[in-house]
Amino acid sequence: MNEAKSNLNLNKAANTNRTMIKNDIDGFSLIELLIVLVISSISISLIIFYLSGFKKVYKPDEQTAKVGDFMQEARQRSLTQRETVRVEINLDKGIVRLIDENGDSANDGNDDDVVLKQTILLSPTEVAYNKRPDDISVNPPEPIPVYPFVFYQSDYPGSELDKVVTLRFKRNGSVTDKNDVLLSGTLYLWSPNKDNPNKSDIARSITVLGGSGIVRFWEWNVNSTDSNKWKDSRR
Repeated sequence: MNEAKSNLNLNKAANTNRTMIKNDIDGFSLIELLIVLVISSISISLIIFYLSGFKKVYKPDEQTAKVGDFMQEARQRSLTQRETVRVEINLDKGIVRLIDENGDSANDGNDDDVVLKQTILLSPTEVAYNKRPDDISVNPPEPIPVYPFVFYQSDYPGSELDKVVTLRFKRNGSVTDKNDVLLSGTLYLWSPNKDNPNKSDIARSITVLGGSGIVRFWEWNVNSTDSNKWKDSRR
């Protein structure tokens, strides 16, 4: 008898708890639900904002690595295969190409160029690379002058009349332009400032030394107290 009474009390208690929980769930007011939705919306907006900013800041790094990889592969191929390998950075088409000058794509002897690979560059509104930004007045501190590369009109198949920086990595380790003249210089890659697109929010650069074919990566450190704020990013 006592046991049956005890079980009855337990069942009543369980039913009471379920009723309380249901009442609590059903008890959310419209205002409380709206507050939760507003807080969630604000949180999502903040996350999207910060992620978008993070991605934008590092776009110059992404593009620098992409272009730099083409240059380094060209240098390696030219030395190991003992032939001339060309890199074209095409301002008009927004692409970079890696080209073997010693191939024969048609097998007819008329065209030695074989495009090994190419990639599309980011839009200039995201990452500019046509000049040095106006807020930077010095080039990276290389032992020889490395002036900004100039985009000249190309004479090569596939890029005729386009504005292109042409780097020909030679079998002897040097780098020349389209006229076979030794070429050293700097390619600047930077995210334009929203208020002044001629200035940079973040800037990177790649230097090429024509005599040795050395390719180096640099980043502009705005917080540096040095007169030349370019820092070797691979050190």
